[in-house]
Amino acid sequence: MSIEIKGYYKLPAAQEPKLVDFNDVFNTSFMRKYSRYKSFEKFLQGSRFNIKSQKDFEMCPEEQMDQHVKKSTAFSSWQEMLDFATDKYILQQNRYDAPTYSSYK
Repeated sequence: MSIEIKGYYKLPAAQEPKLVDFNDVFNTSFMRKYSRYKSFEKFLQGSRFNIKSQKDFEMCPEEQMDQHVKKSTAFSSWQEMLDFATDKYILQQNRYDAPTYSSYK
């Protein structure tokens, strides 16, 4: 059973925040590069917080999440990990949303 956790991010010029799936923000490539886990779900399971839902995730004490992040990733806090992953996600999304141009002839 897959755990689906969502969160919001807001671009500086945007009026409304955008809802994103954390499995997209913390994709396999990100998790393998910056943590000892292969997926965000495995990262949550490794935390021993018994997170099975969005509500469970939101109730998790940030101090304990910080400890788990510090112990098992390249980051020193949950907020640092979240900010970095979100920045990478936004850059990747903007790259795909950017207009494409044919070469000049």
